[in-house]
Amino acid sequence: MTTSTKEKVGLYIANDLEELNKRADDNPSIQKAKLSNCAQITHIIEATWQEAKKAELNCDEERAYILYMRLFACFTALKQAKDVASNQSSVQYYQKGALIWLEKADQLSESLKSRYDEKNAVKLEEDRKNKAEIDEENNLATSIISKLLYTYMNTRKKNILLIDMRSKANYDQSHMKTAACIHIPCDLMKGKGWTSWGVESALTDSDAASKFKQRATYDYVVLFDEGSYERNLSSDHCLQGLKQAIYSFDRDVKLKHEPLILEGGYQDWCCYYPTENTAPLPSNKSNNGLQSFEVAYPEDVIQSEQVPSDAASDAQPEAGIFIPAVMPQVDRTRKPIQTPKPEQDETQIKPSQPDEPLQPSPVAKEQPQIPDRSIKPITPAGPSPVANQEPPTVPTTPSIPPRPAPSVSSTATTSEVPKQPKPIDTNQENIPPKFSVPNRETLPIYRPFNRAVPVNDTNAQFQKRFDAVTGRKIILDTKTNQYVSNVPENDSTRPPPAPSQTIPTINRETKPVLTEQKRRQIAYDYRALTDNFQINRRTGLKNLGNSCYMNSIIQSLSFNFRLTNYFLTGEFYKDINQKNKFGSGGLVVKEWFNLVYALWCSQFSQLSPYPFKNVVGSLQRAYLGTQQQDAHEFLVFLLDALHEDLNQTNRPRLEEIKAENYKTEQQLADATKQAFHLHNKSIVIDLFYGLFKSTTICLSCSYNSIRFEAFAIISVPIPPVRQCSLDECMDLFREFEYLTGEERYECSKCKRLSDKKRRLDIWELPKIFIVHFKRFRLQQMRYIKNESLIRYPTASVDFSRWTHTRSTSKYSLVSVVNHFGSMNSGHYTSFCKDGNQWYYCDDESIRAADIRELENNVHAYLLFYSSIASQQLSLPLISN
Repeated sequence: MTTSTKEKVGLYIANDLEELNKRADDNPSIQKAKLSNCAQITHIIEATWQEAKKAELNCDEERAYILYMRLFACFTALKQAKDVASNQSSVQYYQKGALIWLEKADQLSESLKSRYDEKNAVKLEEDRKNKAEIDEENNLATSIISKLLYTYMNTRKKNILLIDMRSKANYDQSHMKTAACIHIPCDLMKGKGWTSWGVESALTDSDAASKFKQRATYDYVVLFDEGSYERNLSSDHCLQGLKQAIYSFDRDVKLKHEPLILEGGYQDWCCYYPTENTAPLPSNKSNNGLQSFEVAYPEDVIQSEQVPSDAASDAQPEAGIFIPAVMPQVDRTRKPIQTPKPEQDETQIKPSQPDEPLQPSPVAKEQPQIPDRSIKPITPAGPSPVANQEPPTVPTTPSIPPRPAPSVSSTATTSEVPKQPKPIDTNQENIPPKFSVPNRETLPIYRPFNRAVPVNDTNAQFQKRFDAVTGRKIILDTKTNQYVSNVPENDSTRPPPAPSQTIPTINRETKPVLTEQKRRQIAYDYRALTDNFQINRRTGLKNLGNSCYMNSIIQSLSFNFRLTNYFLTGEFYKDINQKNKFGSGGLVVKEWFNLVYALWCSQFSQLSPYPFKNVVGSLQRAYLGTQQQDAHEFLVFLLDALHEDLNQTNRPRLEEIKAENYKTEQQLADATKQAFHLHNKSIVIDLFYGLFKSTTICLSCSYNSIRFEAFAIISVPIPPVRQCSLDECMDLFREFEYLTGEERYECSKCKRLSDKKRRLDIWELPKIFIVHFKRFRLQQMRYIKNESLIRYPTASVDFSRWTHTRSTSKYSLVSVVNHFGSMNSGHYTSFCKDGNQWYYCDDESIRAADIRELENNVHAYLLFYSSIASQQLSLPLISN
């Protein structure tokens, strides 16, 4: 059977082979052939044979199968023709053809049978799902939960009218982010009784009044208040009053379904879908009389070893969220004490500002009081707060702690107040304090042809950028507009430390202790859920609004056991570099540890990675919002952020490496690699970085320039065919590219601004080899996605053909990131390997996968190959 790179035509003629065979037999040409002579039959055979070849060439398997079966029927008619005795030569001529037709029909039948079975299985599954959805809707009686409401609004596209009956102040502060949500306050008909016409006449908002009048056109009407449950509603509750008014007592307007009460109200909706509201709100649900809040305590907080009996018995997690039951005790000897101002009430405690110690009450000095958290926004474990709220605080290990305060006697009434840092602008994003805010606009949707992507403060003289072609990091000196290898030690753009502050020291012999309270705090911050538990005991990641690009990368990296073990065993803690001006002071690696532990502790079915998203969003604002971003760009950003937080070098100033100073390419490569490792040393460099050889030829003087540079990800082009292999993409990557127009630069030999051609070769492979497919290209002012099927090997891969430095290690595929859809509207998933088992990760859903799914995966976008043998994960013990 002729192989073709064309995609098979979809099934459109029959539903199974039996029906297809009936179509093949039921044809006038066959009936005509049975009544014709040999000459007429051979004419039919020749015409039908040409049509069969054409159908096979077009990959139309159903039509080709029918035509080959008809050819065999015509050959049978030829042998039974009345004048066959005088035309034996025709019978002998088509004898061999009949065998070919029968063989092709047999091959097509096998392919079609599997396709019909798959199609029928999909149809049966769709019918089952449709029936389940219908049964689910039929079972909807008087209430609905938040998850099901979200599904109806987004997945099933139901037309739903939401009626918010909270107070006007609460509604104005935050409400559901949908046009079909109207506000009818609970006191609208106070003292008058609930009637439909009374509500219509009392509504002053024209849009709300119009939607309320058209309530019969909606599939469902959903009522809710702050946090009520349908089972607890009294007969005189406003929700029951409005429900009876528009359903039981309204004879003019007939609703399609009885109005539903949202279980848990707006509080429950915010718990699951905080990004679906106009502004996030702190939870008002209390626990044993204490306000529930999300917070991670700094290092000077001493956690109590004993849990109070009342808190331990009454503190219950809500919606899968663990509430810490232990209140912190603060070691006041390590921070300066500031007495209240004279005009302030001494019995009150001033809410702490960022980097400001809590003020103790003079009445009770031995046991510190806990400030009223209800008047402060929660920490950034969720989306950023509204602009008119007080800026949030993220308690972290401070990069420069204040001086220890001198001892103060108990009778002292005044003390020197240390200088406080400037308050954060309330108009800025929800970011951790003590870290510079990039003064730049949000990145647009990823464009793969941008040469460099800025990632840090654009006001600084030295800007860090990423080359989108090679994935390498570069540093631009904005004064000279030249790329430099490293920032000089006397960088004038770096502000000098305050004279009253000291540089922190880290005890690199210690490791973080994962206490029971810390585990509970991680579960609470990540809104860990245990319902609908994954059968395969893998943890999914909730989509926070177009955050699938982030989820797919997180899962792919977390299945890298060498990297994950490094974090779970606590080895990373001794390598944190808080002095690195390009790092986050340890914010990223500490939050990555929390996230990886929650993913691999085998206790949760899904997590909501708000804390991690907010931390990376503080470094790159594009990741704070809900716009679609590119997974390849996020991977480059994340690897660099982890590296900068773990970089163990002091970044010495480097001299320029000149090729003419070295006799051989190997010496030049070794010198470049050594210079790179002098100011880059971390587990990220050890695992993910290799070495490129760049060859540039001047087209004016033919000068050949060779240089070497480190890389983390290789971006390969795709041949313009329907189907190709990874080998073909790698071969195309090694071809010369031409630098013309704005890409030209001055030749170091002829000093001309000339055209050049450049080629990149892999000199040395990294231990984790990541391949990025350039699926997007610009065509007529539009970005077109290449949907080619790329065949890629999965085990025992030898990449020696494309490298100068030979390696005896074989590579195995460990992860694949997939992209569905177009540039502006798409979805990311990933395949990840654990031992011998593959898993398919689609946000919060994770299922076991078959390796055959990878062989026909037309959506592959990033490939992760590893030369490291698979390891077991080492989960740290929990100290009680």
